[in-house]
Amino acid sequence: MHKEKNAGKLKMQVTDGLAVAVYPNHQHEFLLPTKEVALGYGVSPYTIRTHKRDHTEELVEGKHFISTVGITNGAKGSTRGTMWTKRGIVRLGFFIKSERAKLFRDWAEDLIIKVDEHRDLFGSLMTSTPKAIGKRNHNRLTQARLVDILADVARIDDKAIRLSLIQKLGL
Repeated sequence: MHKEKNAGKLKMQVTDGLAVAVYPNHQHEFLLPTKEVALGYGVSPYTIRTHKRDHTEELVEGKHFISTVGITNGAKGSTRGTMWTKRGIVRLGFFIKSERAKLFRDWAEDLIIKVDEHRDLFGSLMTSTPKAIGKRNHNRLTQARLVDILADVARIDDKAIRLSLIQKLGL
């Protein structure tokens, strides 16, 4: 997974030819602007705003999105807009049925949600299993390496191969 820092945001490679701007956030881990969510799902920002308006019973402010957040645009100043949480990105995926949305949902499931599996019910990081005696430590599968591998796996078109690799990674 390629990450590029720029004014507090990270550029994350979702698939070949698709990178989205992710803004780290202490409360929600990260946020994505509507424009980036639309890009990820292969729809227009208007479509995302329409889903937000039409699904008010399922898309909750503060949980799925944050409205009127100042987004810094470097030298251009800042603008206001809706920022989507990882929960909101996943929830939007229930409504959007484009071909790219399928890939973006896979990325959201495999990459965003799977990170939470490394935490216990109380949000603390779970400790890894004890090291085996005599094993090499330099090639361990760290969280960063796992995320990198899953980003590559998400680009595989064959679903059976993709699921097989994910299963072999123990996810």
